[in-house]
Amino acid sequence: MKKLLISSLLTLVTYALQAQEVISPSGLTQQTGGYVISWTVGEPVINKVSKGNTILTQGFHQSKLIITAVEELIESINQVNVFPNPTAQFAIIKFDQLPEKNIYHLFDINGKLLSSKEIKSTETQIDLTPYANGSYLLKIIQEDNLPIQTFKIFKQ
Repeated sequence: MKKLLISSLLTLVTYALQAQEVISPSGLTQQTGGYVISWTVGEPVINKVSKGNTILTQGFHQSKLIITAVEELIESINQVNVFPNPTAQFAIIKFDQLPEKNIYHLFDINGKLLSSKEIKSTETQIDLTPYANGSYLLKIIQEDNLPIQTFKIFKQ
């Protein structure tokens, strides 16, 4: 009995000390300030076991991936805020100083352009009443299409 217990304990410790491995097309580990973060994207090898209403899956599953910005945002001396968020009717874009030839684009969550206007004052009001409740992306850009900032707005 002691041999079985010691053997089982030794086997458990051996498996616990082995590093976990993942077959993944992309991933990275970064360390800074005593913190370590590791990530993987799109594991091609996964396993699924189910019994009744219980489902157990192995691996990291990305059923939905949303990328909201892929370009570098320029640094602006002029601070910009969008409020209230969430909102029921209107959203206000407020700059600390009068902006130079900036434009806003309002997109639905699927990327369809809903509205686009030039920003001519420190406060610009966007009417959201014609749109359904949900999430919207507000992208503020300079005249030459350089992005300043993108906001996610929730309409209730």
